Amino acid sequence: MLARALLALALLLLALPADAGEPQRTRPGHMAPPAEDDPHFEQYRLMMLPKRPQVVARDKTKDWHKAGKPDKELTKACRAGRFHEREYLLFRAIYKEDALGVAFGHGLNLVDPDHKAKADTIYLFWQGGTAMCQVLTTANLDPRATAGK
Repeated sequence: MLARALLALALLLLALPADAGEPQRTRPGHMAPPAEDDPHFEQYRLMMLPKRPQVVARDKTKDWHKAGKPDKELTKACRAGRFHEREYLLFRAIYKEDALGVAFGHGLNLVDPDHKAKADTIYLFWQGGTAMCQVLTTANLDPRATAGK
């Protein structure tokens, strides 16, 4: 029985090509990085150079629903993809049950093509980037946020 197993192993080894090398899974250049003028280059760059998440607020005793004032208009825009974080959960506010994404009205981590943001406001996103997105607003108490007004 051992002799048969050794014979099978020897035949298997002889059947392998001598120069098997690394198997090619796709044609060369198939998954090359996008060029810098490609519209997807920024997404590629963000994937290759991930940023470390920053915790903006942490209150594990508070419910996230009470973190700010719900904004129906911005929630609708978020669900339509017209008001959202540039990089999801880059800045986080952590509460009892969940972590919310954070963006700032002066533009930090915010995509706002319709210019709905206010410089003195912080925007909190629950389930940002989804059709269930909810936006809460809270005042930005940092005096530097309104210094240019």
